[in-house]
Amino acid sequence: MDTALILIILAAVWVFLLLYTFKAPAPKLSQLFSFVGLLVVSGLLFYVFLIKIVHYNPNPGRAKIAGLLTEDKLINLATVVPGMPDPLDNVLRLDTDGDAEEEIKEEWVVTYKYDIHEQEDGKRVGPFGATIYDFDRCRPPEIHSFELVPVNYDYLAEDKIEVTAKNIIEYKDPRSLDRQAMAIDRPEVIVKGTSRGIVTDLNIFRKVGWDENCVPRRTVRLSPQPMQVVTAPFTYENIGSFRGSHSVALEDNNVVTVKDRAGFERSQIVAYRKYTPKGNGSYFQPYQPLPEPSASWLLYPPVEVGLAFGPGQPDKTRQVYYPEKAVLAFFLQLGPDPDKALSYTCQGKGSAEYHPEDYGLTAPLADLQKVIVCELAYDPDVVGEQNHAPQRVRAKVVEVTKSNPDANGCEMARSVECTVAAAPNPNALPYGCEWCILECRSIP
Repeated sequence: MDTALILIILAAVWVFLLLYTFKAPAPKLSQLFSFVGLLVVSGLLFYVFLIKIVHYNPNPGRAKIAGLLTEDKLINLATVVPGMPDPLDNVLRLDTDGDAEEEIKEEWVVTYKYDIHEQEDGKRVGPFGATIYDFDRCRPPEIHSFELVPVNYDYLAEDKIEVTAKNIIEYKDPRSLDRQAMAIDRPEVIVKGTSRGIVTDLNIFRKVGWDENCVPRRTVRLSPQPMQVVTAPFTYENIGSFRGSHSVALEDNNVVTVKDRAGFERSQIVAYRKYTPKGNGSYFQPYQPLPEPSASWLLYPPVEVGLAFGPGQPDKTRQVYYPEKAVLAFFLQLGPDPDKALSYTCQGKGSAEYHPEDYGLTAPLADLQKVIVCELAYDPDVVGEQNHAPQRVRAKVVEVTKSNPDANGCEMARSVECTVAAAPNPNALPYGCEWCILECRSIP
């Protein structure tokens, strides 16, 4: 519900209770109850105004009150982890490992900032990191911390961070065994990083390890040896790390789509890459030490690459400012919605009149699943566009057919050149014309 509407309703209830409570003659029992309600509504009105209008953060005060009530006997992670922007909002309770703990199933996930810079307005900015805190079953139990670190030791987020835990990849990791030595299918920890309101970073982690043995650590405590170190037998492995200069999205069937901007691209066309996890339950290939500067952790090759509209295809495609947008929209729509795609042509033909050779293609609509645009080339001619002169746009496209859907690599792309004509329309911006596909022909 809108904040203004909440304030209006609370204010109206408050005025009604005020008038009813203090109306003549002497207060009745119902008026006394009304007075109690007046106090409650006054508190709610003040709280909503303070939080929603003044943007006061009550969490530091709540944490201090909790400390006073418990005599500081509870562990406050905000006093342990530096760089936490908020003592409550930056602590999450999530079941990150899927272990069958009888009492406490959720771990403590803490997000924090580091390399902080305080701006002139007092805002503290810096990249985000994250750590998971969990306890063991040893005697006495110990609390372990597991830092969520990408394979390249990069940051997780810039402006905002979101952490969730969900089993999105069915994989029984042979390196994760329960007490019966059976492989466990653990949930994934998904970390999304937002920059300027768009998710540009995605990291996926999974707990790896076996049921711990408390004896070695107990032995170290009883008879410690010089330089002897016993570490926890678990870790959270980074099984996928992605960053896009435009955006990153985790889609259905665990497909990760990474979109990158091109330099000074007037049509906001982006290059995308799609990745899927493989048989090892990871988006990464098996680790292989490689000499510098080669990367030892490599993503599996993308299952699809191509071009797309960054902010999405324009609703009025024929009235776009730039003719190359019409070409991209035509090819991208040709498979899923051929009638819409053909409405972008100057002839305005329906799918029944479609002939692939008219557009430099070969596959019939009955077998065409989609068209991938691998490259798009054009020479901007602003004066010609203003004068409604036909424009030429070159493209490299791949026809993905239903009979052979795996043949979608850009190495099989065919080159076409499309002529985009201007159809006069005084209501179309900015030059009073609509762009339509006149023809496309195959070129060497």
